[in-house]
Amino acid sequence: MAVALTDAQVARFRDQGCLVVEGVLDEADLAPLRDEYTELLDRVARQLHARGEIDDPHAELPFEVRYPRILGAYPELYKFLNISLPLINDAAHADDLTMHAGAAVFQLLRHPRILDVVESIVGPEIYSNPVQHVRMKPPAADVPDDVAEYSNIGMTTWHQDYVSLLDEVADTNLLTVWVAITDATPENGCLVCIPGSHRGGLAQHRAGITMASEPHIPPEHIDPARITPLPVARGGVVLFEKLTWHASLPNRSDGLRWSFDLRYNPTGEPTGRPAFPGFVARSRANPDSELRDPSAWAALWDGARRRILTGEYAGTVFEQARWESRR
Repeated sequence: MAVALTDAQVARFRDQGCLVVEGVLDEADLAPLRDEYTELLDRVARQLHARGEIDDPHAELPFEVRYPRILGAYPELYKFLNISLPLINDAAHADDLTMHAGAAVFQLLRHPRILDVVESIVGPEIYSNPVQHVRMKPPAADVPDDVAEYSNIGMTTWHQDYVSLLDEVADTNLLTVWVAITDATPENGCLVCIPGSHRGGLAQHRAGITMASEPHIPPEHIDPARITPLPVARGGVVLFEKLTWHASLPNRSDGLRWSFDLRYNPTGEPTGRPAFPGFVARSRANPDSELRDPSAWAALWDGARRRILTGEYAGTVFEQARWESRR
């Protein structure tokens, strides 16, 4: 079943800079992701326990409970579950450059119904941009203090997606596709945005207090009257322009809120993060150029990791010059 956007939806997206699209994925689409991450968490937990990093792998707990429990004991757990390498410019130890590049994630990136939505915005030649993340947000009370400012775990501060990319992306038609794996509600930390904010250009950002890689738009610049919640049921998506001001609310529920950030642009346009690998996800003109092998996708990331670790990649991974250093 195709889920291409209607003309009215495209017009609304162009005008507002954001759009909620319900029912893009169904339970059969989401199940492989849950299975893959359940196995991944079990494997990582057992490794951490064997290394003495945690006292208990909590093998008896379901995923939604097990993840925050282990995160509380080992706040760096998230780095094993993310779908992108960390944003590190300086020399790094191999243990600091880890990620997950599983087959179920790859199939999500190139899911036909997601690409149908994307094609409505960027056209038929679609490139999977490597600026991608998984966000697993436990209840706020369960988030360790030293990672509470990390947007992949705690509340996401106000920002534009453009701010974390290199200037090469200035003219790229970059689309963010935020995929809800669990329901996203105001109670558990759904997204919020400022409709129409994408028309104002690049906003001033400030560096995060504990994490320089978490730039944010200063709170005094946010007009509370314009804040619009974007709740979406699991399997739905939220679309953003690269300049749309958006954030997420804190998770005040007693359950896990889980989502993926995926990004796409027309093939041939700069991605804004050349250190990391993207791929052709759809090509109406040249279908043979599409990447269809999940192991080949994982190998692309392995190669990027190796080039960064060995110093073969001499460019900038992450640009921090767009925002003020003051807090």
